[in-house]
Amino acid sequence: MADVVKMGGTKGYPLVVSCVPDSTLKSEIDALITAGTAVVGKLVSLTFSNNYEVTSPADDAIPDGEIISYNKYTTASGASYILSVVLWSYLDQNSARHTPVCVRTLEYSGTIALQDSVIITGSTYRTVDDGTSGGWGCVISKDTTNTTVDVLF
Repeated sequence: MADVVKMGGTKGYPLVVSCVPDSTLKSEIDALITAGTAVVGKLVSLTFSNNYEVTSPADDAIPDGEIISYNKYTTASGASYILSVVLWSYLDQNSARHTPVCVRTLEYSGTIALQDSVIITGSTYRTVDDGTSGGWGCVISKDTTNTTVDVLF
């Protein structure tokens, strides 16, 4: 019987999230492409500086995921990449490491920020706020126009 993992396959259902590189990772990807080196397979870490942003992990750091595909795009502000990233790890605001299984879009109230865990706020049981030391999950994106957050759970 063949071992599918050894043949390049995966077991289970990974969480694949579209992410964008920070400026450091974008420059590294440009250099990898110029050198003819593979971008797919590069390990990344979430930055929590901008929505859905990843960067290269530091030496000896625990990576949050791996790039499985990428597409270059160009806007008026310049060129960058949309990265498909298999996420297997994230750090919440309390430096607790978790394995994500999904991303949910929720309404928020209060002063929630990227990387915050969440708790229910209000009596409608529809909105979340900063969970401080008692919340769960991790905010990966914040939309201030629509007062929603995307939360890794």
